[in-house]
Amino acid sequence: MNENTRLSAINFLKSLTRLIVQTNLYSSGHPQVKEAAGDAEKYLSEIMELESVSEVVLTLDHNKLLFNGESFLNLDRIPNSLLNLFKKTNSDSAIFQKGVSSNELTAFPKVISSKISLDDFFKENSIEKIKLKRHVYQKINSQNKKESSDMPSALSEKSQPISDEIRDKKFEDSLLSIVSRLTDDRSEQKKIVDALFDKFKREVEERVNKAVEQIKKEKIKVENDYVRAQTVVSNIANGELMVDRNGNVIMMNPQAQSITGKPLKEVAGKKIFDIANLENQILNISKELQSQSEKNILPQTSISGKEDLARTIKNSTAIIKNEEGKIVGTISLPTDVAKLQEIDKLKDDFVSTMTHELRSPLTSIKMALDLISREKLNPSVSNMLNAAIRNSERLNSIISDILDFSKLQSGKMTFNLSDIDPKEPVNGASDSMKAWANSKSVAINTIFEENLPKINADKRRTEQILINLLSNSLKFTPAQGKIDISVYRGKDALSNFVFFSVKDTGCGIKKEEIARIFDKFVQAASGEKVGGTGLGLAITKAMVVMQGGNITVQSEPGQGAQFTFSLPVYTEESRKEYTPLPEEKPWWKKLLGI
Repeated sequence: MNENTRLSAINFLKSLTRLIVQTNLYSSGHPQVKEAAGDAEKYLSEIMELESVSEVVLTLDHNKLLFNGESFLNLDRIPNSLLNLFKKTNSDSAIFQKGVSSNELTAFPKVISSKISLDDFFKENSIEKIKLKRHVYQKINSQNKKESSDMPSALSEKSQPISDEIRDKKFEDSLLSIVSRLTDDRSEQKKIVDALFDKFKREVEERVNKAVEQIKKEKIKVENDYVRAQTVVSNIANGELMVDRNGNVIMMNPQAQSITGKPLKEVAGKKIFDIANLENQILNISKELQSQSEKNILPQTSISGKEDLARTIKNSTAIIKNEEGKIVGTISLPTDVAKLQEIDKLKDDFVSTMTHELRSPLTSIKMALDLISREKLNPSVSNMLNAAIRNSERLNSIISDILDFSKLQSGKMTFNLSDIDPKEPVNGASDSMKAWANSKSVAINTIFEENLPKINADKRRTEQILINLLSNSLKFTPAQGKIDISVYRGKDALSNFVFFSVKDTGCGIKKEEIARIFDKFVQAASGEKVGGTGLGLAITKAMVVMQGGNITVQSEPGQGAQFTFSLPVYTEESRKEYTPLPEEKPWWKKLLGI
């Protein structure tokens, strides 16, 4: 086996081991299961191509794993999950034939827990290119036996009587009887027997030492698994309570006393179930407390307490296992934090619902004001009406910002990506802001680089990004100022992006405020304070990033500001569709338990 084949074989064993473990943890359609099956299929194909063979045979032969008949791994290097596969199926050879599919590889590990025969299992799961067999080399052994039977009859006849002769003798005397057939010299016989006896003792000692060394390794491995699991469990709790084999309390530390609410003198000698306050506590204890070496302890526990409290605690902790299925850690979410997250989600739902409810009457008010403004009114009434219209537009803008930010936080804002001309959102945004710019005598100029490629973006969201940036610039740019919108393709390493720049001649931003300019509820400018939610730039950045781009700002006080963002160039591979999350219950239904 050359080095390339050996590397592919090792990768195949790793993939197969991971597939066995992941199949026991997840469903067949889980991404990790699919990935492991795909890797195993790939490495199998590499091996067959490198070795020009039509099948790969893994054979467990005593203390070694053979790979297509060649010694590959010692017993201590063979993954436990693979050993378990051979053990549970009572097989010593697994044969993977050319053309085996990832679907067959995905279904194969389930044979470990199957209650039906191997033939029925493979037939039921449509597995044709994988076989499990016992004594795959039986034909070779049979041939060896045949060759042995063809040995000269004289030797057979000679060996038969000696077997009868040594049957009831001690080992040393048996050796002497055998050696006496070779020579009649007594001293020579003694030398040969002593040499054979010494050689036998050395080989037995060597094999015993190897067996003991293997047992020591297994013992250390088991102890390490136990210590690791015990350390992980002990690190998630400060309290410690000790019971005897009958479940009677022997000792507990102050932290455990505070949890149970009772001092040691009151509970010593009592059953653990009798001292637990099962209204407010959860008790989870093994059914078998005795450590008996003559039988296996059943993995059963007794759980008492309120079901909803037990479910909350269980749902807030996840166990971390390695590829061999051993516990190596936990990840926990404190129950109070989980509750706060639920409350925070209800708050977000409330804000989203209320802003939706406010928008409908506000739209009606704005339409009514617009209709009234068309009538001839005296100047004082007209001024009041114009102020009301401006305030309704401002309120509508605030509600829109809050709604957009709520969608971003909940992950419900969708992006319909497609190939679009970068000029289209720029022209749309500048046309939308032209009336405001004219009222302030601010010029908006557009500069496009030649031969711009199409971008992979959502046209409406990209136009909204530019409107937000233009609106921000118009707020802080004085009369007779100007705003330049430049569009150009990136250079060298950034050639896969198109850049949009919005540069104004406004009051600029202080250096200490640039770092937090994209934070929510922040309005940082060196000029006059203006109204708004402070969410515009935070929403803008989020929409840029969610389309695969980036945004930066450059500014000096009194010298204007320049916001630059990038969006990826469109390619067939870059096309990506964002889909909305499943609809959830409204906040008020959750609050009322409906």
